[in-house]
This record gives sequence, structure tokens and C-alpha cells, in this order.
Amino acid sequence: MFAYVEIIDSEEKVSYGYSNFSFSKGILSIRPIKGMLGTSTQNIPIKEITNIKEDTYYGWNRISFNFDSKTYSFLYSGYGEFDYLKEHLMTEIMA
Repeated sequence: MFAYVEIIDSEEKVSYGYSNFSFSKGILSIRPIKGMLGTSTQNIPIKEITNIKEDTYYGWNRISFNFDSKTYSFLYSGYGEFDYLKEHLMTEIMA
């Protein structure tokens, strides 16, 4: 799936841009699309995700979570990715 992602590290350095993401065998993979600043593919074990939040940001739906001293925020893009992310995160965490 395709989403706008913002990643803030513990030193408040921000990376952002559009990425592809997918779920497989308990791992959330986030692959940056050309132009995303300062990141490489992130493979995140879903069981290690903490502090999941759902809210709005300037009227857009947002899901945020913490992993490895970083905050990941996914913003709604209008093509069902938000629901896909929310459903799969909850399914994996509840498993």
C-alpha cells in the first residue's frame, strides 16, 4: 500500500514522504519512494510497536506509533490505505 509517512527520531530529526508499506509474518515493512528524506527500508516487528494512536491532523486521519525510539505517523491519503493499516495493525497486535 501507499502512504505519506513522517518519522521523528529521538533527536527530533524528521524524515517524511511517500512510502510503500506491507505486512508479512508479523513484520511491517516501510519502503521509501524516491524523495523520502534520510531513510532506508524499515522492517518493524509489530509486537514491538508501542503507543498506537489514532487522531486527526489538520482534518486528515492519522495513525501514529512508536518503535525503536522513533515516532511513525501515517496520514490518510484517500485510497483506503488508512483503513488497511489500521485493520492490519490491530489484527497483528491482537493475535
